[in-house]
Amino acid sequence: MQYQDRNWLGSLLILASTLAFSSAGFVTRLITLDVWTVLFWRGLFAGAVIAAFFLWQERGRSLATVRAMGWTGLVAGLRSTVATICFIDALRLSTVAEVNIIFAAAPFAAAGLTWLWTGERTRTVTLVASAAALLGVVLMFDETMPGSRLAGNLLAVAMMTLMAGMIVIIRRRRDVSMLPASCLSTLLCSLVVAPFAEPLAPNGREFVYLALFGITQFGLG
Repeated sequence: MQYQDRNWLGSLLILASTLAFSSAGFVTRLITLDVWTVLFWRGLFAGAVIAAFFLWQERGRSLATVRAMGWTGLVAGLRSTVATICFIDALRLSTVAEVNIIFAAAPFAAAGLTWLWTGERTRTVTLVASAAALLGVVLMFDETMPGSRLAGNLLAVAMMTLMAGMIVIIRRRRDVSMLPASCLSTLLCSLVVAPFAEPLAPNGREFVYLALFGITQFGLG
């Protein structure tokens, strides 16, 4: 089956991913722990889910698939790691609505980057949606914005840009599974923030929230 014959499946998966990622703001508000501890546990839970699915999917081809993703997979994983840190910090500093509106521009930014990099044609409706998304991002910034919200929105813009680049890389390497890159991203995130986190700080309820956060928002998303 050709890629164009599976557009409907790709669209459905994108919708499901959007729903999963949209839970981030809600869950983040439920967890009162510091950002580093949230990132630490989120990364571990998400990494476990992605690794389990990848091993099940690839079975005996796992090692070969990891090697096949090459440096592009490593770059994609690193971009996702930094984007994740920016994302969670942005949610703590700015409003959930503003961060998600900025994040929503990532696919349109990716379309622009893809056109610049590969010359892939973009439909007119996509260009119109891209312009609307860009306008929405611009409107998020105004002179009366408090300093913390400004910092949060700037982090959201950085996250959006990094994720757009990751989307382009994944599309360029559609012949290779990039799940190992996603798994690397989550585990690397936990490793990077570990010195600043307090892994034993969560109580029972917070631990459940962290598990749901990692499994649903990033693992499934």
